[in-house]
Amino acid sequence: MNRNNNNDKTRLNRREMLKLGAAASAVGLLGVPLGFAAAKTEDEQPKPLGGPGYVVRVHKPGMRGRFFPHPDAAREMVEKAVTRLAGEDDLKKAWSRFIKAENRVGIKINALAGRFAGTMKEVVEPIVGGVRAAGVPDENIMIFDQYGGYMRAARFEWQEKPGKLRVINHAVLGYEETLTESGGGGRGRLAKTLTWTTAVINVPVIKDHDLAGITCAIKNMVCGSVERPPLMHRRIHTALPHFYALDAIRGRVRLIICDGSFCLYEGGPKHNPGAMASHDCVYATTDPVAMDAIALEVVDDLRVRNKLRTLDQSGRPATFLKVAEEVGLGVANRARIHLETIELPAFVPA
Repeated sequence: MNRNNNNDKTRLNRREMLKLGAAASAVGLLGVPLGFAAAKTEDEQPKPLGGPGYVVRVHKPGMRGRFFPHPDAAREMVEKAVTRLAGEDDLKKAWSRFIKAENRVGIKINALAGRFAGTMKEVVEPIVGGVRAAGVPDENIMIFDQYGGYMRAARFEWQEKPGKLRVINHAVLGYEETLTESGGGGRGRLAKTLTWTTAVINVPVIKDHDLAGITCAIKNMVCGSVERPPLMHRRIHTALPHFYALDAIRGRVRLIICDGSFCLYEGGPKHNPGAMASHDCVYATTDPVAMDAIALEVVDDLRVRNKLRTLDQSGRPATFLKVAEEVGLGVANRARIHLETIELPAFVPA
């Protein structure tokens, strides 16, 4: 044992589609009309659309401190994102829309880049609180990722005792004996941390990637849940969506909460301090494709602002998004994605 191994579908009528198309043509690369400052207040927001193509973004200026999110700000943002996505004001009811008390819940983080460019524990802690609010006992909750060393570096305190909330990497439980294969070149032995679960909350970050263009919701689950991720690399743009579409992954993921406290826009997926930017957001959705399409916008916007070519121009287009839409994972067409932004007051340290 090596612990240190590094829904409801929305149907849009013609008038709604025209509105979305007009909005898409009027926005910048971030997809927010006239920038964050012009986003609608919470009271002005439309009722939740739910389902494919719907993403909630909660923006709170200053939520990220010098290196890490402020815990109170992150908690407020996660709770606001989940209640808005669920269409419920009550936190327990909101979480119970996605998680049931009888579930064995895995919280899949991305700790590959360690302390400064991995999923932040301040974002994960209120997710654990939400799972508990849904009635899941600690013995049925697990925070997991691939490499134990990176998880520790990302400030996740190790815990593998049965009967308690576990924080472990794949090597603790090992991998399934049978190789799992999909169309498009996807293949790998599934981690038993994944197959132990009956429900997964995917908690990715927003980063560029040397092969896939970006890494966010889809890649965090696919390459982060198998023994040897490089088996996916040769045909990564078809392997990622086809492997995610397998019931072993798609059938388990109930909710995506993206840690958008920062964005790494060049040099990913490892940490590159010269290309880190605060983003001060938390996203919630059930659509991994729409989430990745928004992540692509965020990365490209920051690249342009910092006088870099877009990912397309750099020869790293995220072509897996189109394939993901074709196999039915979600919505990649930006004109059909409803990004609802909730503006919260700026964080003021006590």
